[in-house]
Amino acid sequence: MEPSSKPQPEKKPAPKIEQNKSEKTNKAFPVKLVLLVIVAILITLPGAGALWLISQQEEKLLEVESRLDEIADLKTDISQLSNAQSQLKDQLSTFNQTQLEQGDALTKLQNQSPLSSDEIELEWALAEIKYLLNLANQRALLASDVSGAQLALSLADQQIREIGDYRMQPLRELIAEEELALKAAGDTDVAGIAADMLGLIKAIDNLRVVSGPKQTFNSQTDAQEMDQSAWREAVSEIWTQLRSLVVIRQQQDAPAAVLMPEQRYFLYQNLRLQMETARFAALSGNQKMFEQSLQSAISWLEQYFVGDHRDAMLESLQNMQSQAISIETPDISGSLRWLKGFEP
Repeated sequence: MEPSSKPQPEKKPAPKIEQNKSEKTNKAFPVKLVLLVIVAILITLPGAGALWLISQQEEKLLEVESRLDEIADLKTDISQLSNAQSQLKDQLSTFNQTQLEQGDALTKLQNQSPLSSDEIELEWALAEIKYLLNLANQRALLASDVSGAQLALSLADQQIREIGDYRMQPLRELIAEEELALKAAGDTDVAGIAADMLGLIKAIDNLRVVSGPKQTFNSQTDAQEMDQSAWREAVSEIWTQLRSLVVIRQQQDAPAAVLMPEQRYFLYQNLRLQMETARFAALSGNQKMFEQSLQSAISWLEQYFVGDHRDAMLESLQNMQSQAISIETPDISGSLRWLKGFEP
């Protein structure tokens, strides 16, 4: 029997060449990727290094600037310390100088022998004489009080006479010359005039003002006023009332009229101002102002005031007008200068 069929050929395995190619391809891809990464790293590495260096430089610059600020502050502190040290040196020098002076004064006091009772009495007497001579100069030059200056010089001469020291005879001679010069200058009691003026000023409130004429107002209106409107009549009535406020009120049972308080105030204040000016002129030795102020006060009294108080005040002011207050006092400082140079 013939065989019915031929044996089929067997399938051969696929060639391995293609597999090797694909395996090679798969292996080559990671290598390329790694190479690309390495190349990218190599490219970016210099830029990153440059950025790092720049940041480091900026930090160093900031640190240097902060150090510069600290150095400037240190310079300021050093300057202030130098100034303070200089001031301390000056104060120390002044303190040392004062200490040396005090030491010298203390040494002198230690070297001095204690004063006896006679020497102590002499020192007290000289101090009293010096005070009297100072007082005489003040009364003569500042207050133009010749009599007060003469009295002070006389008391100083009496004190010198009680001491009985022949060395002070030149001082007595100077005092005698100064007393003679004061007598030749005349005598005006300026202090007494000022005191009298002050008493008169205090008595101003006791004065009475002159009586004024009676003021009458016609309360009737004529025919034209009757035709005025109501508002014109109201205005006219208000004006009449305002005018009546400044009318002097007449007292039938008194010799003088009594003003309203506001009016009396200005009369008295003006008189007081004139008399205060005269008093100031007397104390300052201004003869012209003294006479003008007295004349203004006299005119004001004669014009606006009446009564016995007014008459007594007028008489006092008129007597003051005849007194001279401007006196050239002589120089009496020679005795005081001599005493300052005297060493017991």
